[in-house]
Amino acid sequence: MTDREPDYDVIIIGGGPAGSVAGALLGMEGHRALIIEKDIHPRDHVGESLTPSTNFVFERIGFLEKMEDAGFVHKPGACWTSPRSPVGNFITINLGEFPPPGAPQLYTYNVERDVLDTMLLRHAHEKGAQVLQGVNVQKVLFEDDRAVGVRARVTDGWERDLFARFIIDASGRRCMIANQLGMRTKDPVFNQFAIYSWFRGLEPQPPELAGNLFLHFLGMERAWAWQIPLRFGISSVGVVTDKVHFQKSGRSHEEFFRSLVERNRSLTHYTRNAERIRPWWIQGDYTYKIEQLAGKGWLLAGDALRFIDPIFSTGVDVATYSGMFAFETIDAVLKGGDEEREFKEFERRVGDGVETWYRLIALFYKLQNLFTIYAVRRRFRERVIRTVQGNLYIPESLQRARDLIAVMEDSYQKVIANPKSLLRPGALDREYLPANAP
Repeated sequence: MTDREPDYDVIIIGGGPAGSVAGALLGMEGHRALIIEKDIHPRDHVGESLTPSTNFVFERIGFLEKMEDAGFVHKPGACWTSPRSPVGNFITINLGEFPPPGAPQLYTYNVERDVLDTMLLRHAHEKGAQVLQGVNVQKVLFEDDRAVGVRARVTDGWERDLFARFIIDASGRRCMIANQLGMRTKDPVFNQFAIYSWFRGLEPQPPELAGNLFLHFLGMERAWAWQIPLRFGISSVGVVTDKVHFQKSGRSHEEFFRSLVERNRSLTHYTRNAERIRPWWIQGDYTYKIEQLAGKGWLLAGDALRFIDPIFSTGVDVATYSGMFAFETIDAVLKGGDEEREFKEFERRVGDGVETWYRLIALFYKLQNLFTIYAVRRRFRERVIRTVQGNLYIPESLQRARDLIAVMEDSYQKVIANPKSLLRPGALDREYLPANAP
């Protein structure tokens, strides 16, 4: 390894929430941080509903007040409906029913991600991080198996090698380091396909539930729909299903979207007079796992370390906390801590939390009705609510989620062992259920 003086303490690949949080914290601590973002913000991005856990991170970087000033829709809770439930019948979770210790507020937000991400990147710059937009990282540079910099290029062909003591890969689903080192593997269970857009003119939610995220189940394995109220009378509506369902349907995007909407009475009702105001967005093949989350001179954050099905709005939770932990890890090393020990602790902490999110989501898909039962039972309700509030990276939250998974897994095995159980997957479903079915 050369004795070349690095240009920066940290180079961050990607200016999404993970990179912006890490950059803001590094700047606040006086470290030389550079964020390199290939796009010029604002940019389109799905993921409009947040978990309450993100409030803690946003408060730490001094960003929570800006979110409030922006007028993002307050999200106090979540509701979900079954395919045949009459309109107005749903399960409700109030996220503030069991407040996390020290919570700055009892609600979170529904956001337009293009706006949120732009605000976060500007905030990181205001806190001291340098920012380059419209610059594409071609590859990460390694010397003696250690990440030492990046090769960056702008659209006019200008190219330069930039060097740093540490690299944070927050490149999103590009997974820059994981793909470069061959560490990304496709998820063996999930092969999800999402189609979504923005709409005006949805039927209003009940006033007491204004701002709630609505999840609608469709009577299909690993399939669901979301309905998220945003600012200015706009709602995000999308459907998620196994990719094979779309491939076999032979339908256009519009036809396929409508065929899934019609499987749920409530969603059909809410969207009956809605007008689509944006083109269709399509996401596919987006669930994957990375074998290693840290190495010599590098850390992964956000979608670059793993992407899982977003049924519990986990994306920004994973992004903000992994970005914050990446900062804490590098900050400790820059102040004299042992790099190998600190990086291994980062990998364990983030990896345990994300894997627990994955196990919870996989179990949820195995038996949606079972999750509903636990959500309404008094002795389990607090555990369910505290788990879906997010932040599974601290020991108490992690253990609570693992205990809940163990109990639900045991119940699932008992249901599967009973061929007469009406909770078994598909016991009450048909191949296709019109919205007006009895």
